[in-house]
Amino acid sequence: MLLQARELSKVFDTRTLFKGVSFSINERDRIGLIGPNGSGKSTLLALLAGQLEPDEGEFIARQNVRAAYVRQRDEFPEGATARSVLEAAAMATAHDPHEAEIAAAVQLDRYGFEGGDHSPDAPVERLSGGWKKRLAIAAAMLVEPDLLLLDEPTNHLDLEAILWLEDLLVGFRGAVVFITHDRFFLERVATRVGELSRQYANGLFLIDGNYSEFLRRREEFLEGQARQQQALANTVRRDIEWLGRGAQARRTKSKARIEDAAERMEELAELKTRNAGVKAADIEFAGTGRKTRKLLSAEGIAQSMGGRELFSDVSVVL
Repeated sequence: MLLQARELSKVFDTRTLFKGVSFSINERDRIGLIGPNGSGKSTLLALLAGQLEPDEGEFIARQNVRAAYVRQRDEFPEGATARSVLEAAAMATAHDPHEAEIAAAVQLDRYGFEGGDHSPDAPVERLSGGWKKRLAIAAAMLVEPDLLLLDEPTNHLDLEAILWLEDLLVGFRGAVVFITHDRFFLERVATRVGELSRQYANGLFLIDGNYSEFLRRREEFLEGQARQQQALANTVRRDIEWLGRGAQARRTKSKARIEDAAERMEELAELKTRNAGVKAADIEFAGTGRKTRKLLSAEGIAQSMGGRELFSDVSVVL
């Protein structure tokens, strides 16, 4: 095991991104992280990189674990070249500038910075988005990381570059955690897949296997959670009937049973909130704890153009 996360929680402003997230990262793991927009995937990656601190929870890491973090947006110093970027990265592990120069030169060759549009000494701003990403990954690998963290690494990459990145990660001897929306990339690279979402009791559903296996296991889990909600709803219905009996019966009611009924009601409300995310039509915004603002409300809208009716009686709320 390289690293273990225990009960991580993170809040931005008044919004809870995730709460109670726990997982471990082992040697040679390639963990693909997915989830709805706004679920906190990039924030979780920044926590793993040490760029942010959790509001609750802790990390337990093996001694001297080295992590390298490649952000979603590649940023380089003004006027930098591929050579200067890699020499600066190499200085993190090299003993002197000469060693750093040699390491950078080897990396430039290994990653295809040979000449033309990809000259080692051309300004970085001339590089395409794909080649900037390649440079950022090359710099990260110079640190010789035990743990490589990649936020949307396939953005701006063409097919050839994506295939190159797949081969690189599959052959990498360390562990990788990456965020992606590219399902084909996820299928080919990941050995474990995790979804960060409020659908799950601890905020994260993580399985061993590729994306196809994840889809199968998630469907089983969510079906089981739905059945759990139905069974609990039946129990709560009986609790309500029992609590609604007359004053004579109320005096004889067990305090412990009343407390148990209240706990079941709370558990049912939580299950309803989690299961509401499974189908968009069932989402209960009030139940999620998120404060929504009505931006636009329209009723009975109609529009014609050139004497032809396009639509009528349209109502919508955003």
